[in-house]
Amino acid sequence: QGGLGLRRVCVIDFDVHHGNGTQDILCPTFDPRFLYVSLHAGGAHINGYDDEDSEDESFRLRQLGGRKQEGIFPGRCGDTSPHKGVLNIPLGRRVTASAMGTALVSQVTPAVEAFSPDLIILSAGFDAHVNDPLGMGGLTAEDFGSVTEVACQMAYKTCSGRIFSVLEGGYGVPCCVPRDDLFLPNSTEGKLLDLGNDLPANMKDDVPFSLKVKLDKCHAEGFLECVKEHVKGLAKCSKRK
Repeated sequence: QGGLGLRRVCVIDFDVHHGNGTQDILCPTFDPRFLYVSLHAGGAHINGYDDEDSEDESFRLRQLGGRKQEGIFPGRCGDTSPHKGVLNIPLGRRVTASAMGTALVSQVTPAVEAFSPDLIILSAGFDAHVNDPLGMGGLTAEDFGSVTEVACQMAYKTCSGRIFSVLEGGYGVPCCVPRDDLFLPNSTEGKLLDLGNDLPANMKDDVPFSLKVKLDKCHAEGFLECVKEHVKGLAKCSKRK
């Protein structure tokens, strides 16, 4: 709409959480202008139950081994695809490079090529990184670069390379222990971020020890390295003739 000359747009979302908001905005019902693809943590074996008052709760508990387990946000909305304008691909409790790669080749690429979009938009989330404190992913920064290059290949085959990226999640920022080559006052040690004077008096920004341990791993590789590899992949795409 709006006279931009775009008839069909495909959104590929690889944030570790299902993009329920994007799906609800673009594809609450089938609309031939949009294809929404989401690769995320989850699945019926994880989210496949209702609240305890549900009539079929006992059946779902039996399917899950007789015990209720914690699901993955935002819940069951990403476990199935409601119509042909949505391709939801839950990848289990922990997103791995193998599962991501297999899904991209066997499911996403054929679907995007069949849809033949005029533009591909990437919802680029990096919270499936192996060092992200959410702990739901096993991808490296290099893996995210590969995901980006595969998406670019789809764009060149279907829409003359028209592709752009919008930043989503990613929380693996090494902000708890200062790097050796940075000067920081001693008062900042053990703090997550200096939020300045706007921080409410009753809100603390101290970092729990368990979170600090997780974020320390991101000095080796974390969110920033993921973004770097992602941008490198997009740069390769823009230079392609």
